[in-house]
Amino acid sequence: MFDNLRDMSEDSDLFQEVGDEEPAAKRVRRSGKKFLGMTPGQRFILAILLLFTVAVMGMMCLLVTGKLALV
Repeated sequence: MFDNLRDMSEDSDLFQEVGDEEPAAKRVRRSGKKFLGMTPGQRFILAILLLFTVAVMGMMCLLVTGKLALV
């Protein structure tokens, strides 16, 4: 693997001089923003599901601790 390493480094263009690089291509931004790969509608549904989960878990915690009693 390392037998001809010196010969390979002298002959090939693996190591370029600083300044020989081409300018990096500019990124093209899309108009639609995506956070974690989700659309705004998907994020809204996820937020609603999280809200309901927290509410249900809170009610269960209140029932278990006896702070809320079902009449």
